[in-house]
Amino acid sequence: MRIKLLAAAAFLSAGAARPAPDASQEFSQTIRPVLVQNCAACHNPGNPKAPAAFLKGADAGAIEANRGLWRSVAAQLRNRTMPPAAQAAASKLTEADRLRVSTWIENRLRETACGAGEYAGAAVTRRLNRREYHNSIRDLLGVDFEVLGILPADGTGGAGFDTNGETLFVPPMLTERYLEAAQQILDRVIVTPPLALTAAADPAKPAAGISTSVPIYMDASYDVQVDFEAGPGPPVLILRVDGAEMGAMAMQQKRADRRASARSTIGRLQVNLARGTRLVSVEPGESVKAFTSLTITQKKEQPPAEKRALHYRLFGMEPGDRPLQPRKAARQILETLLPKAFRRPVAPGEVERFLAMYDRGAERGDPYEERVKLALKAVLVWPEFLFRIERKQEKPGVYPLSQYELATRLSYFLWSTMPDETLFRLAAEGRLQDTNVLAAQVERMLDDTRSRAFVNSFVGQWLGTQDIGGRVMPLLTEIQSYYTPEIAADLKAQPVLLFDRILGENRSVIELLDANYTHLTQRLAKFYQIEERVKGALSDVEFQLVEWPDNRRTGVLGLSGVLAMTSRYQETSPVLRGAWALETLLGTPVPPPPPDVPQLKSGGEGGVKLNIREQLTRHRADAACAACHNLMDPIGLGLENFDWMGRWRDKEAGGKPVEAMGALPSGEKFNGPVELRNALLARKDDFVRNLTGRVLGYALGRSLQDGDSCTVQRLVETVAKDGYRARTLVREIALSVPFRNTQGGAAAVDPAIPQRSLNISGLNALKQDAASHLNQVKPEVLTPKR
Repeated sequence: MRIKLLAAAAFLSAGAARPAPDASQEFSQTIRPVLVQNCAACHNPGNPKAPAAFLKGADAGAIEANRGLWRSVAAQLRNRTMPPAAQAAASKLTEADRLRVSTWIENRLRETACGAGEYAGAAVTRRLNRREYHNSIRDLLGVDFEVLGILPADGTGGAGFDTNGETLFVPPMLTERYLEAAQQILDRVIVTPPLALTAAADPAKPAAGISTSVPIYMDASYDVQVDFEAGPGPPVLILRVDGAEMGAMAMQQKRADRRASARSTIGRLQVNLARGTRLVSVEPGESVKAFTSLTITQKKEQPPAEKRALHYRLFGMEPGDRPLQPRKAARQILETLLPKAFRRPVAPGEVERFLAMYDRGAERGDPYEERVKLALKAVLVWPEFLFRIERKQEKPGVYPLSQYELATRLSYFLWSTMPDETLFRLAAEGRLQDTNVLAAQVERMLDDTRSRAFVNSFVGQWLGTQDIGGRVMPLLTEIQSYYTPEIAADLKAQPVLLFDRILGENRSVIELLDANYTHLTQRLAKFYQIEERVKGALSDVEFQLVEWPDNRRTGVLGLSGVLAMTSRYQETSPVLRGAWALETLLGTPVPPPPPDVPQLKSGGEGGVKLNIREQLTRHRADAACAACHNLMDPIGLGLENFDWMGRWRDKEAGGKPVEAMGALPSGEKFNGPVELRNALLARKDDFVRNLTGRVLGYALGRSLQDGDSCTVQRLVETVAKDGYRARTLVREIALSVPFRNTQGGAAAVDPAIPQRSLNISGLNALKQDAASHLNQVKPEVLTPKR
């Protein structure tokens, strides 16, 4: 059965309901002539040296035979990177033809995807993103460590999510950040006994000063005390740490000697010292006869109850206790932690590798806790923890993931963290690839509260609402009377709660477009200006599930967070709103604007100010702009009843009634958001296909490729048969060929996608780099404490 075209094709063709013409005939008569006319100058099929000889193909079969090349052709046309800028002015390629040809090629690739056989896609080696790193640390060591101040923001690629391996590479700076994070994490978990060290003066040179090398294990306050014999005058002593002067020491007489000429005195100064090996020295000043000893004592502070509990969880004993066989106890800690950290069984040799770090600390005389900390620091910066590594197959074909690789994929898909004990047990038993077992695990994991990680991250990134209150919809002083940080947080949470209910109750994903309910707080109802029309009591502490008082706002398209996010400052933007609906809801990519596109002009003849509809009508008179704006503008105009903050209005700022009429190029007319929503609901298969592709790309952590189109279509058909239920969608993605398998051979690499993930040699380099940094210390000295 011929796969239905995506929304772009339907929009471009008013006769979409008519039977499609023969593909080869259509290609030869309406597609190839446009390409020959505009591309043959550089891609002459008769020239054997011509680059990218896609014009050699005379019929539609050429597209299936060289799919990667033709997908690149479509992308170059859509993004206006071809013809080159130097030749674009002389080209006869119209915007309408550019969009029509690129859409036809993309649809043809989708329609023929299942003819190429099973496709799984390449195994992706990628690092944990910030959310996954945070959750993995939490589940491994029990500490809730805030990573935002240390690790930079993750990029998004492919399907538009921070799970995509194309953007999750490791620049050199990030290695240092992971080392710093590992140290801070372990310092929060492990209670190191307070330092107390005494060094004697050199008896041969008792008046020459005194110094000692001090291992500082914690950034803390330290009391430095020097015992010396003072002369007749007031003594003066200068304390230095790593050569930096910390100040003069306060004097205190210890006791009077029987000899009238001798006095035993103590000099003291409290300083803050940073972790590392520090050279602490006291210089002799006036009236100093001889030094006796130098003592450095860490200020004793009772560790908080949380830290003591974390220490006990890791060591199995209270802080300060010592095991009878320290090295054996350290081995047991590593044997327990390593399989969880690496998300797979580990060999004895791997344990020895990290136990060697423990031995290095023991040779230096470090306390037992610090030896374990050094070994665990190596674990936390090791690639097998920081990266999700899947084996690559050299021979072509589709290969099942290992049990532990599948457990890891599933856990990071639904929980954004490492597998739990149940998944590890099923993997060890070799049962996780069983279809019934895997399906049951999906249901179990969706019922777990940890699945909120998937809901939060997917919805926020898909809809673009995760940055509300910050980069998106920033907090502004002039509207703080009704748009507050609490309102921003509520607007950000609304679409998440909608999807959470749909998924939790296994409702239809179509409700994302037409749900007649929402979640409100009292303050949010006031923001929407519907507090008098909402049934039931509302709270500003918790969200309440309520029905919308009318059908103006059903689904995500009526949420103020979405509407304000797609507006400009103090003015609506039908262009942004229309482009958002096309790309986010229907999966129709909107090309970037052509170079030197003119700004919308608000002034008409005689100086009359034009409203947004009139401005866009004038803008579409330019043929270069009309092709895309005919797609975007009607959708955005249908949402003009919502102002720039997403609140309802019947009149524009000047008092003129809002006009929200429009007509899609495919013929549907509408007036206002309700009728527009109905027009979009008529294309619910396009919406479900796009949503399916987005969830699949999020789950796989890579861009979707041509071969994935067959999987997407099969998923859509399965989900449609079950009433478009959300859990069916998630379960079937977990059961799909690309999720449970990996592609081997050269076919696993898509030439159109930059290969930025680390290879094995890169991982080995990271291991060496991490190991070389483990014994480095901070060079800074903290300030004196007076």
